[in-house]
Amino acid sequence: MSFDYDKLKRKGFLKQRQEGQFLIRFRSIAGNLSSEELRAMADIADQYGKGYVHLTTRLGVEIPWITTENCELVSGKIEQYALNTGASGKRIRTVVACPGSQVCRYGIVDTTEIAARLDREFFGKDVPTKTKIAVSGCPNSCAKPQENDIGLSGVITPVLSEESCSGCGLCEESCPNHAIKIENGLPRIEEDKCLHCGRCIEACPTGAWQEGRRGFKLYVGGKVGRKPKLGQVLINYLEEEEVVGTIQKVLAAFADLAQKGERIADVVERVGLQEFKKHVVNLV
Repeated sequence: MSFDYDKLKRKGFLKQRQEGQFLIRFRSIAGNLSSEELRAMADIADQYGKGYVHLTTRLGVEIPWITTENCELVSGKIEQYALNTGASGKRIRTVVACPGSQVCRYGIVDTTEIAARLDREFFGKDVPTKTKIAVSGCPNSCAKPQENDIGLSGVITPVLSEESCSGCGLCEESCPNHAIKIENGLPRIEEDKCLHCGRCIEACPTGAWQEGRRGFKLYVGGKVGRKPKLGQVLINYLEEEEVVGTIQKVLAAFADLAQKGERIADVVERVGLQEFKKHVVNLV
């Protein structure tokens, strides 16, 4: 039986090491799958696989042991159940995200909403090499934004109203990075230590610490694998409405600068972070 493997890959099918066997990869949106989607995947696994699924490191689901002959039947089931399939090859992969502010008590931003927007805008797009995006709701970085080609982390900027401050020191005690010191009865922040997590705002009993702005820090150039690298901060603060446009510019810079086989980490290492940032900023 002849078939177009590239077409199958675009539908989420990947070859197994066993001849004539495939797995189908599904993606979640921000790590969320509905009970209906889970039941549909179980149905596919029972009918066309071996009755089990594999959970991927990018918050997705794979069903192995699908024969070549059954690939089109499974494709029909995917359309019937309106399931989201994954990607492989030189494309943008599943956007991963932590639960964010909707669920997590530390969450600063709504990761589900922004991850869904990034999925609609970027998932499956062709790029020089595979590219991964992650969104973390706060500086705890549970979604590992520093280990992805492009990473977002929720941040909040604290602003002090000195006339409301009692000098109690609770903000100093609550700061996980020891960025706050009480000096002359008032708290002072060491900016190079501040994680912009907002714990001081939560701890303040008088409301002296207030929210200045809430948005995202942008990392580029992270990856794991054989030659792991941590991503570097490209932009310290982005408003939510700036995120999509900025990532478009990052991807355009990547396409312009990349040599064969390079990921964003390799480009940044070769040209330097400031040169890469200059290229991003100069794009219209």
